[in-house]
Amino acid sequence: MKKIFTLVSIAFCAMSVNAQTESWAVTEIVEGETVLKADYVANADPSAMSVVRFSTANVEGTHTSGPIAGYNDVEGNVRPDELEPKYDNGWSGLKKNKLDLESETTGTDVYFYYVQGKGNPVDISKVGIDPIYDGTGENAPIKGYRADWTSAYYAFDGSNGLPTNGTYLTFTSKVDGVLTTKVYVLKGNRDVYVVKASDAKPLRIGQEITANGYINNTKTVMEENATKGTEGTDAFVLGGGQNFWGTLSWKAVKGETYYVFCKNTQIGFSEFTFTPGDGTGIENVEGAEAAKVAPKKVVKNGQVMIGDFNIAGQRVK
Repeated sequence: MKKIFTLVSIAFCAMSVNAQTESWAVTEIVEGETVLKADYVANADPSAMSVVRFSTANVEGTHTSGPIAGYNDVEGNVRPDELEPKYDNGWSGLKKNKLDLESETTGTDVYFYYVQGKGNPVDISKVGIDPIYDGTGENAPIKGYRADWTSAYYAFDGSNGLPTNGTYLTFTSKVDGVLTTKVYVLKGNRDVYVVKASDAKPLRIGQEITANGYINNTKTVMEENATKGTEGTDAFVLGGGQNFWGTLSWKAVKGETYYVFCKNTQIGFSEFTFTPGDGTGIENVEGAEAAKVAPKKVVKNGQVMIGDFNIAGQRVK
């Protein structure tokens, strides 16, 4: 199945698909300036995870940071029972990226705002201890020990469970609907996951997930990401070695919790919207005739538009 990516510069704004759409952003306007919401404060206990909780009428969510960013190596040939953790549960502060977007208001710049937490998303209980060898070969002596993260990282077959540490998002919807989250991904070749908590299984990009966005400095609307497929890890990669600024959109099921994260980096979070129901009044960009061309990108009526499509990759009827 072909994956369609409308690679458009994005400034999410409030998406006005219909009157029911709900949204929450990491930013707010204070005295005319865009600032990070006061919710983003590190836990006073450095050894505890920082958790920002947010909600709308039908969605409850969390954004996490830390607390363990790594472990200190140990010198010597005696295997320790445990390694000393490096704690960091802070937040990056508000970051922004100027997007190459034409605006109805001449001279108006459009920015992509986001915030990141600390620590890779892992099941911290599964971090092991590996020897560090002095040289190579089977007889090389052990000179120390370090953390082994292999089994702690998420596996797309669900066998390693869900993250309990680091930076990730969760969304739980009270009703069925379409959930769209605006994210920053460091390098499009990193695994990106939207995972169901009920079975630890991920949704696939280009199939259950519609991904739309702006690949670092790409100004054209591209029809598809032809370098990746639908099987194995290719179903969870946005493609390319450039940064991705955009949206992930999927049909959320009532009562299900979805984890959103990158496998070995900190995903950036900007905003999410939720439209209850089956998305009546919108049409996915995949298969639509307008996706075959590169229409003008504009900010119109407070919404980023590419032809007849909003930045969630949906046709507004």
